[in-house]
Amino acid sequence: MNLPKGFFANGLHCGIKKNGKKDLSLFYSEKPCVAAGVFTKNIFKAAPVLVSQKNIKNKIHCIAANSGCANACTGERGIGDAKKICELTAAQLNVKSENILVASTGVIGQYLPMDKIKKGI
Repeated sequence: MNLPKGFFANGLHCGIKKNGKKDLSLFYSEKPCVAAGVFTKNIFKAAPVLVSQKNIKNKIHCIAANSGCANACTGERGIGDAKKICELTAAQLNVKSENILVASTGVIGQYLPMDKIKKGI
């Protein structure tokens, strides 16, 4: 993958998907960037949407994305998990969690396997 200078991307299988396919990725910029996003207008927004809508007001260093579990319809626990992904990613990159966006896609109504995600990050 050809990326602009100072940008990095990686994906791996952390265990969310049972088929062994990649299910966690990070897109990182060494310098904080102004970001734009298009978010659902649905009344019921998934936890990653709520967290990213708040964080996108800041300059962004990284997007952490997972597949296999949407973290949707998961209430306060889901919001806490989305925030935790931002915190874990920020700690690894030595940036603030407010400078991380989070995205999830997959099965609705299931909680994220945070133990697997933590190991992957």
